[in-house]
Amino acid sequence: MISGHACRPVLAALLGAIVLVGCTEGPQDPLPTSTSPGIRPSASSATPTVSTTTLTESVEALAAYDRFWAAKVASQADPTKEPPKALRANAIDKALSDALATVLLLRRNGVEMRGEPTHETSVVSVAAGARPEVAITDCLDSTGWLPVFVATGDSALAPGQSPRVVVESVATVFDGRWVIKTSTAFRDRSC
Repeated sequence: MISGHACRPVLAALLGAIVLVGCTEGPQDPLPTSTSPGIRPSASSATPTVSTTTLTESVEALAAYDRFWAAKVASQADPTKEPPKALRANAIDKALSDALATVLLLRRNGVEMRGEPTHETSVVSVAAGARPEVAITDCLDSTGWLPVFVATGDSALAPGQSPRVVVESVATVFDGRWVIKTSTAFRDRSC
């Protein structure tokens, strides 16, 4: 088994890539956010320019993102258990493989995540069509979501990491439902 100090670099990389994410400046005329649905007009326009289809896709994509994160948090709270079915139901491709790899890494190192992160999400772009995609940016705040060594209760968080980082994700429709296809945390982009 890896000692607590020996696995800190592994956890630092893990948390930098998966757990800790930041925000970027969003567009001046952002689409709806999960905390404040609705369209905000730009300073130069008194009326929104987003179609009903785009609004619907944005709302559905943000809901899928919320479900994806709820499943990630549940899976990392006790990595010794099988990840919840909701993880596979709300993620595909790289987003799913990265989430499952994180659970495996936490399990191998005897670490679990305690608490919950908070999110400030917004839609960056919507590509409508037969295979719609919605780009989402999130300022993930992990101040209340921390890695802990199960055996000792000690923190597994590497020093100097920003608790607020940017996560960029893409939602799409798969098998008739909105899912997250990619989700990348940018540790070097604090928000």
